[in-house]
Amino acid sequence: MSTHLSPGASGAIRRFAGWVARGSVGHPMLDGIDYWDELKDSPSQMEICFAVFANVLELDDQGRPVNEKH
Repeated sequence: MSTHLSPGASGAIRRFAGWVARGSVGHPMLDGIDYWDELKDSPSQMEICFAVFANVLELDDQGRPVNEKH
């Protein structure tokens, strides 16, 4: 068993960070909701956002994410 994140897992987290930074998380479901305004002013909210994403991310046997867009 590896002690590092798989390339798929680290890529999913990197993509999620990009979505958060661009304000496009959940698009189009969150279209029109300015969540970025809340997150930028509250580091603990941002930390929670990433913790939830990492905790619900599911990987297949090869370490590829299977639910990152959900």
